[in-house]
Amino acid sequence: MLEKPHIWGPSGNDMEEGKSDEWWDGSENNGQTGVLTGTPNQVSSGEQGQSGPYVQPMMMMQPSNDEATWSMVLGLVTWFSHISSPVLCFTACLAPFSTIGGIILGHMGMRKATEMNGLNKGMAIAGLIMNYLSIGLYGLAVAGFGIIGTAGL
Repeated sequence: MLEKPHIWGPSGNDMEEGKSDEWWDGSENNGQTGVLTGTPNQVSSGEQGQSGPYVQPMMMMQPSNDEATWSMVLGLVTWFSHISSPVLCFTACLAPFSTIGGIILGHMGMRKATEMNGLNKGMAIAGLIMNYLSIGLYGLAVAGFGIIGTAGL
């Protein structure tokens, strides 16, 4: 059998249906509100009653360091782009952007890892190493083309 919902006034007393105007007059401006619940407290039966409706407990969220993960992913994308550029020419255009993004996210991931007790610090380091090696490769290519250009070959 379903029970009618009870209307609880701001002072906690049970209000009869249709007499809600008695406690509502003037309470709009002072922050008092009534609570509508479907089950009243059951303190009289010897059990400890709930003070209100059921509230679902909060779930624990796993901490994450997404910046470190994305830095490593962009480092892998960078080196895939370098290796596959003779076959897939468009990947050579992708590599500088993934390198810059990987370095920025790697440093952000390192900072976040120190704040989060070392969470995914290895991924951030791996991403930084791959992306800085890529910049070193770009430096060697520019130096190599500069030497070849000055030698007149």
